[in-house]
Amino acid sequence: MKKTFATLAIAGLTFFNSLAQTTAKEWYDKGIALKKSKSYKEATNAFKKAAALQTSYADALYQLGWCYNEEKMYNEAIDVLNKEEKAGSADKARNSFEMGYALNGIKKYDDAILKFNAAIDLDARYALAYKERGNSYYWNKDYKNALPDYTKYAELETTITDELFYYRKGWCENDQEEYNKAVESLKKCVALDKEYTDAFSELGYAYYKLNLNDDALYNYQIAMSLDKTDYHPVIGTADVYYDNLKNYDSAIVYYKEGLLLTRTNKKAYYKLGWCYNDKNNFTEAVDPLKQAVLLDAEYDAARTELGYAYYKLDKYDDALAQFRPIMAHDAKDELSRYYAGFCYYLKNDQEGLKKMIDELKELNSTKYMETLTKYIK
Repeated sequence: MKKTFATLAIAGLTFFNSLAQTTAKEWYDKGIALKKSKSYKEATNAFKKAAALQTSYADALYQLGWCYNEEKMYNEAIDVLNKEEKAGSADKARNSFEMGYALNGIKKYDDAILKFNAAIDLDARYALAYKERGNSYYWNKDYKNALPDYTKYAELETTITDELFYYRKGWCENDQEEYNKAVESLKKCVALDKEYTDAFSELGYAYYKLNLNDDALYNYQIAMSLDKTDYHPVIGTADVYYDNLKNYDSAIVYYKEGLLLTRTNKKAYYKLGWCYNDKNNFTEAVDPLKQAVLLDAEYDAARTELGYAYYKLDKYDDALAQFRPIMAHDAKDELSRYYAGFCYYLKNDQEGLKKMIDELKELNSTKYMETLTKYIK
């Protein structure tokens, strides 16, 4: 009996000690310690217990929401952060920020922007709110609005070790044609991650647009060496040769190589066909130009080149089949009418030739009109 009583006494003491260890404040403190050690799953459980014991414990709800965000449990984060707001959040700016972060996680970017707006209204120097609002705009493909937020974040945050941030900032700067700034951002990105293929490609693009061709080719080569399956640096290299260096032989080599890696780049098909036409290799020009038109039926530049290739191959009906759609939706296109006029002439279709001359006259295209007039019988 004495032994049984002693056992019960010990069990009771353990029970009361257990109660003492599970107060909301103690669970909260335990959660904070676990969070600091980056044991987020265990911290989540501790904050959940604190919030269960004290349902209006705003700080515990905030920390729980933070941990849910860290664990990518965004819907759960939104739920508890709403509860924190109702419980009287002590820091409304950070609550709005975490809500925005969670909304970004479930791809509700417009709603996220509203939350980041609220956080910034409450704290104009909330650096991370600018960064994450920039991400919202970036994922919404609104690069014009993303860029000022990224720039503001860089002003407020003196130490940035996030290479992805610099990549996105550089990408937006390229999109907004701020190529010198893009170079600065992307160089910081690759300094942090020397194997960031996309960043080297984007850096190559910035140099290409600045006509710094050696630097462009150098960075594209690095990107190609890092990922042999990525077509961007290959076609980027071709663009340098095509647009800047006018070296069409080299451009052909890289466009062909790039188009083995992607079948959806209409501009690469167009430029490859253009190069072949420039070299009077009209037969080779046809297939890539046909692919460009298949990808975009209203790609008039590609249709014009394809029509020209057919015209030079004496395939006048095929050429006219390309020129007619251009003329149908572009009443001011001169080149399609000019070459169509030659096709009609070579088909002995004087009526068609006269029609092209009349349309060119209406466009005040004196040079083309006068050239075709010589062939009227």
